[in-house]
Amino acid sequence: MERRKNGDGMIRKRGDGRWEGRIVVGYDEKGLPKTKNVLAKTKTECRDKLEILKMSLIDTAEKATPDMTFGAYIDFWYRTFTEPKLKETTRKKYEA
Repeated sequence: MERRKNGDGMIRKRGDGRWEGRIVVGYDEKGLPKTKNVLAKTKTECRDKLEILKMSLIDTAEKATPDMTFGAYIDFWYRTFTEPKLKETTRKKYEA
């Protein structure tokens, strides 16, 4: 079985014979991952559906732009990549 890159999601064969693809789309306030999944009859079809799902999520996600100021980028980075993984007490200390 091939190893997928981080952020590519996972593909597995379910007990009922269908293939499931799953990807993490964000984190809740407790830091637990929120996921979306796709189902298909074949592994190739599942891989294709998962790629389409990833592309649709990229289009709707907030992105860093070249014209952002440094302060705006740091705020974007903190909200997107750091804040969801922090404990509440640490987050309060950082924001104080």
